[in-house]
Amino acid sequence: MRLTQKVHQLLEEALRSGDLAIDATAGNGHDTLKMASLVGSTGKVVAIDVQEAAIASTRSRVEADGLADRVRLVPADHATFLGKPNFPTNRRAGAIVFNLGYLPGSDKEITTRPESTIEALSAGLRLLRPDGVLLVTAYRGHPGGLAEATAVETWGCSLDPAVWSVHCHEPSSSPGASLPPILWVIRRLPPNSV
Repeated sequence: MRLTQKVHQLLEEALRSGDLAIDATAGNGHDTLKMASLVGSTGKVVAIDVQEAAIASTRSRVEADGLADRVRLVPADHATFLGKPNFPTNRRAGAIVFNLGYLPGSDKEITTRPESTIEALSAGLRLLRPDGVLLVTAYRGHPGGLAEATAVETWGCSLDPAVWSVHCHEPSSSPGASLPPILWVIRRLPPNSV
């Protein structure tokens, strides 16, 4: 199973009608669209991206499927927006998705960066509801991608294991092939589960 399929499967398990979901790196809008289909007419998806091309692509995708009314598009840096003291909702998120790297088909010099990504991930944990899931896919095959993935791994390993479950899904790769993407699945553990 491809990691993108795994992410969508995990979203199907985590989200229900009326939920809040956050796509912290909207990209071309595939995850935003999936989440919008799962949260129903009473739910909301907040889709964030620093690039206007990503916001435009995501807008087109959700409009084409008639789900634009469920999506709030935010042209901003994910760390800055998620880290606001009064994040613009009173609900906690059932799922938060990050795709780290660059926007496919655009300027490969514009990438997510380890420092702001770690800041955004930490902010995301504060916004997650107790049974929610934080999904982080890091694309490691581009300049800076491996360093960012290593920073995410270090951050994940630093989380309190009495509070957080951190699992990694790493596809095998062929010798000589570029590093495949890697997926971390982070969930809050139920009280007294350790």
